[in-house]
Amino acid sequence: MRDLIASTPGWVMVALAAVVFIAVKVASWRWRPWAPCWCCKGTGKHYRDDGKVFRDCWWCRRSPGRRLRIGRRVWNRFAKVRKAAS
Repeated sequence: MRDLIASTPGWVMVALAAVVFIAVKVASWRWRPWAPCWCCKGTGKHYRDDGKVFRDCWWCRRSPGRRLRIGRRVWNRFAKVRKAAS
């Protein structure tokens, strides 16, 4: 096994690593579509400077402090187009 790895060109190893990385990212979009909102830190609320008054987070749009990840938005768009085409 060690000889196989040593004889493999470097660009093949880089390409294989890139394919594995992309596969893991796509799988994470499928299994974990939600991420905590970066703006309100997952609370769903924006507090005033003194911390006494809050309003709904405008970024996650009143969801419970979650937002769809960018990759999942792309995934959903392609699924919608594919479903409309069939």
